[in-house]
Amino acid sequence: MHSRSSSRENSTVDSTLYSPDVDVSDIDEKRLMRKVDLHVVPWLSFLYLLSFLDRGTIGNAKLYNLEQDIGITDKQYLIALTVFFFPYALLEPASNVFLRRVKPSIWLSTMMLLWGIVTVMHGVIKDYGGLITVRVLLGATEAGLYPGIVFYISSWYKRSEMGSRIALFFSSATVAGAFSGLLAAAIANMDGIGGKAGWQWIFILEGLFTVVIAVISYWAIQDFPDDAKFLSEPERVFIIRRLQADMKLSAAGEKFSSKYVWQSLADRKTWIASEDFHFALGLFRRSSGIQSGNLHGLVRS
Repeated sequence: MHSRSSSRENSTVDSTLYSPDVDVSDIDEKRLMRKVDLHVVPWLSFLYLLSFLDRGTIGNAKLYNLEQDIGITDKQYLIALTVFFFPYALLEPASNVFLRRVKPSIWLSTMMLLWGIVTVMHGVIKDYGGLITVRVLLGATEAGLYPGIVFYISSWYKRSEMGSRIALFFSSATVAGAFSGLLAAAIANMDGIGGKAGWQWIFILEGLFTVVIAVISYWAIQDFPDDAKFLSEPERVFIIRRLQADMKLSAAGEKFSSKYVWQSLADRKTWIASEDFHFALGLFRRSSGIQSGNLHGLVRS
């Protein structure tokens, strides 16, 4: 009786095993995951660095007469900073729905291409209306990057491994802050070339660089483990099996279900993370000169 039960259990395991005919006994797990790290994490970190570089460029442009050239006040400048976050917050959750339907190499690269173009457009604006428009567009086009990268990482790593990888790519934002000012100062020396101000060249050159990297990303970003070109068939099978063992399937094979949305909304960790974001936004407001009284004035205006 016991042997029959064991046989049925083994049969169930074998039937659910991904590609059971593939032998993965020779795979060195640590070596394989180092290989995955080298192909996945560095490029994602670079994309996130460019994201923070482009969204923060407006601060450097302000130092080189942006306000005076397009005729805006400090208050209008602060409004332009604030409107970035409205489309960013609204569209961020929807990104991964599209990422499930489109390959990461297509979705993330296209998103980057669009925000690169929008960054270039910052360099040709003439008035306050133009500034508001490009800031809203930038928020919309950058919105899906962070959740998209986190979701993409989850399709490669077990839950216990994700924290360190997310921390690595997230830390690239601090690198952007470290040298963005120096880069802007160098580009600002082009003031007057082609009849454009230094702040315009900051937007144009940094945006064009993002566009070039976006085009390269169509080939540089690997898709899901199921069809990763840098892995052999046994290596692909091994990664998917270890995700299955971690109670996860390859993201390429998952189907969207609304119940997961409601589960995330009911999870207290979602709301704790939301509070952390609001705290970070508060720090941003103070560092950008947006005090509570000013913010109330912005809303009234």
